Order: sequence, then structure tokens, then C-alpha cells
Amino acid sequence: MSRRPPNELFRAARLCLTSADGEGPLSREELADRANKIMDPRDSDGPLTANDIGKIERGLVSYPRKYRRQAFRTVLGVDTDADIGLINRRTRPSDAPSRKPISYWDDVVGHPIPVLLPSQTADTTSPFTRGRAEAAITSLGMAGPALTLEDLDRIDAVAGDARRYLDETLVAFLEQQLACCAADDGLRGPRYALPPTLGILSIIQRNAGVVRWSVRRPLLRVGARAAEFAGWLYRDAGHASAADYWRDRASEWAMEAADFAMPGYILIKKSQAAWDARDATRMLGLAEAVQGGPWRLPARIMAEAVQQQARGKAMMKSNRQDVDDTLERARELLEEGSTDKSPLSAHYDKVLFEVQRAICYGESGRPEEAAAVYAEILKPAVFSTRDYAYFSTLHAQTLAAAELPDDAAAMGTSAVHDALAAGSTRTVRELSRLSASLRQWEHRPAVASFQRLMQAV
Repeated sequence: MSRRPPNELFRAARLCLTSADGEGPLSREELADRANKIMDPRDSDGPLTANDIGKIERGLVSYPRKYRRQAFRTVLGVDTDADIGLINRRTRPSDAPSRKPISYWDDVVGHPIPVLLPSQTADTTSPFTRGRAEAAITSLGMAGPALTLEDLDRIDAVAGDARRYLDETLVAFLEQQLACCAADDGLRGPRYALPPTLGILSIIQRNAGVVRWSVRRPLLRVGARAAEFAGWLYRDAGHASAADYWRDRASEWAMEAADFAMPGYILIKKSQAAWDARDATRMLGLAEAVQGGPWRLPARIMAEAVQQQARGKAMMKSNRQDVDDTLERARELLEEGSTDKSPLSAHYDKVLFEVQRAICYGESGRPEEAAAVYAEILKPAVFSTRDYAYFSTLHAQTLAAAELPDDAAAMGTSAVHDALAAGSTRTVRELSRLSASLRQWEHRPAVASFQRLMQAV
């Protein structure tokens, strides 16, 4: 009997959750404990252990009992067994992969990227079969409906002869798929967008050294954007070291591809990441470095950098007029860059600027003014579900600072479910900050209810 492949989907879902101590991803033992707390008592196999989780991740167990699968879906935040690689192979032998899976570990990050390659004897000129289509889909980490048979045929051929088949058409296709990943992140969060993004990076990383020279730069340009996006996804999922790795890789690939705006943009992303740890010095230093660098950046990107500078100044307790003047300069740059066609900072618009202005007000000791801006700007129809939950949590923090604990608790309560469903550890950490700020009002029913909810997270 052939050995089953490791269940990378299950393992990736576990790694997207954060350990209870806030240091690193959820361990196998912690996953078992969380599942046991909600396990149906009818499961006669007894409580789960870390060893049971290890067997699933190594592929030794592919389809646990019904009650265990239900618990795993709840804890890992997925809708179906297939989302975490749990497949009943006894009743569906066609689910077996048509190619031998090869899993490799990234030499720095340590996160596995599932890749399926054709055997050395495979005939890449033969008619496209269902098995080859499934292999190509898995190599990208993408869902089948997003791809046509022509797309899949081209991707499958790349594995056999990258120099011949990885051309400008496939580079354009990878760009389209990256845009789909970004849209999926907005809808469902990093848990869903990360696997296909890593699939794109896998293709680029494995083939950048063997493609035709004329294709290499366009391929690395896409790779730089994909790596920057992976950095964002890992940041949102709570894996700071992985986020830093992919941002650095993005800078490297962009420089080689002569995309000299990307390294400056990466400094903005690093400045924003410093906010998660409330590292004001690093945030301000990086934001000012963007403006003084050797690159020429579009006005929209410069606006984002100046806005970050304003937030850093607010956190460093600069005088309010200085913060407001810096924000005004950012607003002027944003208006100047309204016709920018660069994909970098394309998301940065007037609405997002207003939210960032609210954050600056909150950090400079004006919670009432911040709350008023949030109340006017934050609309569910304008933001993605995950982003709305994140900014609502920051709004709730300003309400707590303005001594409106009941309103803050109610807003925090409404954000918890969306944050967990998206796997946004970044939002959950902000909810924890909100919880800490509300402890002095724990005797109030709304606050007590929110605190009980946070204890279960």
C-alpha cells in the first residue's frame, strides 16, 4: 500500500491560529484541548491527544470519526471537511491524487507549501486528463472553478519544461490569480487566501531560475507583489517572522525586476506592522525613511507614508498641531495622487485615510473626536467583513477611552465572530487590548458579557 501524503491543509489551518500564550502558532496539544472542550460525548474513541493530531497531519489518519470532524471544523473555523483535507478515501477512491505529492519546507519560514509534480516518465504532451487537472490545481493551491482547462494545461506543462512553457501569458494568468487571492482575503481572511498565494509563490520561486531571460523580470515583478501580499496575510494571521521574511523577499525580487518603488512601499508595510506591537519609534523611523529614500514614489504611496508619520508622531506624544499638519500634508498628497495608476497603494483612498485620521486622533489623546470620525466613516457596505471588524475594534477602544464602556463592549462583541471566522489574529489581539481596557467596568452587564466571550476565544 502506498503511503498517503501529509495533510498540509489541516496543518496550515492549525498554524493560522495563535497559541494561548500569544507566542507562536497553536500547538497540536492545544488544538486537541480545544476540540475536546466541544466534543460530542458520543465519541467513543475517548479524548483527543497531540498524537492524534500528529497522525492526521502526517496522513496516517485521513477521516476521523464524525464527532471529531465536527469539533475540528469548529475550532479551525472551516465549513467543510475538505477545507482541512479530511477525505473519506474508503468510499471515494477517485479522491486519491494522480501524482506523488512532494512537500518541501521553505528554508527560512518553515511553513510547508504543498506541490504536486509530474513523474519523471510523465508525457506532458498527452491529452489533458482529470488527474492532470487535479495535480495542476493542487500545485497552485487554488480551487478548480477559478481555472479553465487551457489554464491548467499550461500550468501542468510548466512543471515539465518551465523554460518553454512559462511565458508572458502564464505570467499574466498568475497576476489575475493574485488579484483573486486579494479579493478572497477581503471576503474571508488569510486562512483562505494564504494557500493559493503560497501556490503562486511556489511556481515563481521554483522556476525563476530556469525561465527564458525575457520572462524572468516580469515573473519576478509578479513574485514581488505576491510576496508582499503574503507578508500582509501572515501579519494578519499573527506570524510576524513569516511576514518579515516575505516582505524581504519582495524587496529582493523587486530590485532585480527594476521595480524600485516596491522597496519603499515595503518600508511602509513594515511601519504599519510596527503598530501591531505599538512600537512608535520603529513606526515613525520607517515612515520617515520612506520619504527620504533614493526612490521616486507615486504621490499616493507618499501620502500613505506621511499618514504613517502622523500616527507615529501621535504615538510619540508630539503636539496635536504637528500631528494635524502632517495629516493635512498626507491629505494633499492623496488628492494629488488621485490619478495614480500604480497597483501599489491602490487600496488607499479617502475613506481609508479618514479611518487612519481617527486612529491618529485616538493616539493623540482625542478619543471623542476619533469616535466621531469612526461613527461617520465606518459602514459595513464600504469595508470587507474582516476590515470592518478590525476598525470597529479600534473604534471600540476609543469609546472605552472616552469612558463609554457599554458601547465599547457591544461593538467589541459584534466584532469577535467575524475576526475568528477570518482567522484574523491581528483583530483578536486588538480585541484583547479592548478587553484589558474594560476591566475596570466588569461589574456592568454588557462588559461582563464581552469579557466572558473573550475568555472563550
